[in-house]
Amino acid sequence: MRRILSSLLVLTMGSVLMFSCKKGDVIQDPASLGVGSYVTLTKTTNTLLNFASLNTSKVSIDVTAKGSEQEKITLYVSAGNATRDRSKWKKIKEVPNANGGLYTLEVTGKEIADAIAPTAIAPGNSYTIYNQITCKDGRIFDFSNTSPTLSGNPNYNAALSWAAVVVCPFTGLGGTDIDYVVVQDDWVDWSPGDIVKVSDGPGANQVDISKVWPNPAYGNIVNKLVLNVDPATGAATSPAGVQWGNYGGIASTGSPTTGYVFSCTNTITMSIRILYNNADQGAFKLILRKK
Repeated sequence: MRRILSSLLVLTMGSVLMFSCKKGDVIQDPASLGVGSYVTLTKTTNTLLNFASLNTSKVSIDVTAKGSEQEKITLYVSAGNATRDRSKWKKIKEVPNANGGLYTLEVTGKEIADAIAPTAIAPGNSYTIYNQITCKDGRIFDFSNTSPTLSGNPNYNAALSWAAVVVCPFTGLGGTDIDYVVVQDDWVDWSPGDIVKVSDGPGANQVDISKVWPNPAYGNIVNKLVLNVDPATGAATSPAGVQWGNYGGIASTGSPTTGYVFSCTNTITMSIRILYNNADQGAFKLILRKK
């Protein structure tokens, strides 16, 4: 009896839905939807800004219009990762649709700095640029009002936002046993204000911080603690598994060990994961500034 009643209930509900629905009421009906507009990424030319020449250094991408006819793209920027909160966006400029829906979008470091002022641009900072589309009929489409299914799906190749990262090319420290001031040492081998020695090498685009960690008052060097630096960006890493200090137990590098060595600001900022006797101690911040 219960199965018969359930079947009758399903049939009754189906009849109600069938006779109560009209065209235009069902959101899946394409006829009830308008045609939006967006841009797809054609080419990424550059996403790195050189801090040493912000006025001329620029990021650039090429995009192509899709959907309803576009009037222009308005470029906005915010610090950090992409956000759908438009109140955090700062306007950079407008780019008219002057080439049949083909755009070359270029933004200089100075334009970003002017837009986010009085906040200062600094090496290592990242920024998100937003491409807000204005259609000929006045409608606006951007990262904040477009479904994540579009903006986050690689099949669409949509370019509603893109990244710019401020970097500082690495040109070396300038020699051996250079004095650096400790700004922060979470491993607590040193205190803020202490002077430590840092050197170029042993290889090209490398920095030796073996005289920083370990502090000889607490431990001995097992192997050199060396940072590998990308000369184009100043990004620095150290391979995992390097046993660098003997404090009665062995300290070694874990993964990830990342940061920056910026020649233009004479600073070293690292987050170094440390294992002690193979037990993970976590990531420790080390910040040094040239004296």
